[in-house]
Amino acid sequence: MVRLAAESAIRVVKDTPSLRELTTQTLRDAILKMHFKPGQRLVERHLCEETGVSRTCVREALQHLESEGLVERVNNRGLFVASVSLDEARQIYEVRAALESEFARLFAERATDRDIEALRTALARLEKLTDKKPVLAYVEALDGFFDTILRGSDNAVARATLRTLGARISYLRSLTTQVASPEREKETVALMRGIVEAAAKRDGKSMAERCRAYVERSAKFAIQVLKDQEARARLS
Repeated sequence: MVRLAAESAIRVVKDTPSLRELTTQTLRDAILKMHFKPGQRLVERHLCEETGVSRTCVREALQHLESEGLVERVNNRGLFVASVSLDEARQIYEVRAALESEFARLFAERATDRDIEALRTALARLEKLTDKKPVLAYVEALDGFFDTILRGSDNAVARATLRTLGARISYLRSLTTQVASPEREKETVALMRGIVEAAAKRDGKSMAERCRAYVERSAKFAIQVLKDQEARARLS
């Protein structure tokens, strides 16, 4: 429900998510879980049947996902699940390596004790999911870990800039999580534990280096996964 607050004629207070927001989240989750595959056409009528909501609601949700880069419009053929090209993935990881390492340095300098405790909590959540690996929950835990660093860096403008890539970053995490071995995921947690240890010591240089190493490792793996995906597509 949306209502106008008495103290302001323009302030909007939302008590619950709207149906459009719920539909958007449902379709976003379906894409991240690969229920809808890259390159798959999204037909509004079929989505209405699957979700049980109106075509207007589905159309608005798709427009929002298009703005996030998870859905793309192809000429006059309609809307399709977007795929991330090798070159786009490379660029995304280059941006992450540059920005997230700097965020990590700032976090070590500016984070409060509560921020550091929040980072420990985010790591603990990820550790619990490592063996079970429900893909979406694991990806959300990864997102949460790095968002904690962004918040603690106390640079809202830079955080907002990186957030514009949020959906595609989550997509790449989802893609790689599905094929990552248990051994790789344990290595991932160990690297993130090192990031937390550097944060606790307020060692900005070490935290930045560890974040950059983590992102560069992720980039190498993601690009290989995308290459394998392209190779399979050529053979099919």
